[in-house]
Amino acid sequence: MKQWRMLMMLGVLMVAGIGSGCAVSKSNIQGFNLISIDQEKQLGDKFAGEIEKQYTLVKDPEVQAYVDSLGKKLLSGAREVKFDYTFKVVQEDSVNAFAVPGGHIYVQSGLLKAADTEDELAGVVAHEINHVVARHATRQLTQQYGYTLLLQLVLGQNPGLLTQLATSLFGKAGSLAYSRGMESQSDFLAVETMHKAGYNPQGIVKFFEKLDKMNHQDPNLLTKFFSSHPLTTDRIKEVKEEIAKLQPRSYSAGSEAAFKKAKEKVR
Repeated sequence: MKQWRMLMMLGVLMVAGIGSGCAVSKSNIQGFNLISIDQEKQLGDKFAGEIEKQYTLVKDPEVQAYVDSLGKKLLSGAREVKFDYTFKVVQEDSVNAFAVPGGHIYVQSGLLKAADTEDELAGVVAHEINHVVARHATRQLTQQYGYTLLLQLVLGQNPGLLTQLATSLFGKAGSLAYSRGMESQSDFLAVETMHKAGYNPQGIVKFFEKLDKMNHQDPNLLTKFFSSHPLTTDRIKEVKEEIAKLQPRSYSAGSEAAFKKAKEKVR
């Protein structure tokens, strides 16, 4: 009887931990997570394999070298780098980028076309990196689908469901929607990451403001971005407030020549 009660109590604590995982301070990236680092890597690799069946990857070596360089520079300013990150560009006109568990970051060609500076592009990529740093995807997926189901996917026990989820959460048919707290935390960490890596975090503000204007001109182009990254005046205001707290420094990480060349190639 005592053992049964202990198991019941553990179950309650686990559910409570998952449910409150988003209600932590923005600077705390150690949220409750039932999925181990190794399990997240395995799950991410499986999702990435499915995603790359659905999207056409941009194979141009200069474009690939550029996004690799951008990603590595940003990782130098990240809180933690527990995963083997990959950065790839996919041929897709909608303006978006997304992160898959385990550190697979995908930049859509429409995002490269829409950004006017490398700082703007870096802001979106930094945001996605920090969804991975804080392990938001596996925390959100555990909330939505449960630990047992995710473990089945890790073990390869339900390949049909893996394909279905990859399509509905990360593929062209849909996107993984994070909680407001997770989005806010990724914005906070993106500002910090850019500042430390030498990118101007004002790029985040400029791009958000640009998206707001673009949305009035062609809402269909941004449907997926806004469904996965709701943009509000409060969100822009919070980013500006975080930037105002930073110590002044010069920003010189970007390469506008390389950015413009990659941007031209995806046209």
